[in-house]
Amino acid sequence: MKKNIFLKLSILFSVCLCISLFCCREDETDIDSDNRNERVHNDTDNQGNEQGNEQGSKEDKTPSQETHLFTEEEMAYANTAAHEDYMSDDEKRMILLCNLTRLDGKRFAQEYLTPYLKQKGIDNQYTQSLYSDLEKTKNMPMFTPLKELYDAATYHAEEMIANKQFSHNSPNGESFSTRIKRFVKNTQYVSENISARTSTKDAALDFLVQFLVDENSSELGHRKAIIGQGGRIADRIGISIKTNSTWEYKYVCVQDFVILQ
Repeated sequence: MKKNIFLKLSILFSVCLCISLFCCREDETDIDSDNRNERVHNDTDNQGNEQGNEQGSKEDKTPSQETHLFTEEEMAYANTAAHEDYMSDDEKRMILLCNLTRLDGKRFAQEYLTPYLKQKGIDNQYTQSLYSDLEKTKNMPMFTPLKELYDAATYHAEEMIANKQFSHNSPNGESFSTRIKRFVKNTQYVSENISARTSTKDAALDFLVQFLVDENSSELGHRKAIIGQGGRIADRIGISIKTNSTWEYKYVCVQDFVILQ
């Protein structure tokens, strides 16, 4: 009798433990390309040569009121998408944050990255290498939004949602580079970051930190697309952040980059 009671209690404890672990996993928001809550991928095409490595709240945020390490003049300089009326607040803010990263990576880390990582409890080899890269990132060219590139990013975000398919390639087989070049002519370099999330409290910052940390990516393709790679520094950008209620990934982000000829 005692053995049966002990056995039942053991089974009950095991079930409760499994439920607890499952709930914690679903509530996780750290950056993990294998986490069901997030998916991320980067691809690059330099003059037609493709290579890829594996690797989404609407709030009106006023950037000049949320920072103190960058001056108002610097904020205005980095806010290149401020007057682009075709973009959402999250999309504009993401370009601003990308540009602050390029303007002064060390100050960006102090202002945005460190508080974010501390809140999430993230500290690993990828965050450490990111800090090292940001220390060397300063006074880079600012990203300028390009409407045609935004259209390319939006097209792909919407088709991923419509087809519930997370991929750089379109459902008809069209590659990301062919798609971007269909929207933007005379490119010598194109690159694309994509990510999908089940939840987010700050889409612009959540997606950007995910791309910059680039966890579990040996080539750090997402990070390099933003802060430069192999001497190639894209200066035109298109960002689309879309929400939906039909797919498990409620938030989708596409970043497209080009260097024009």
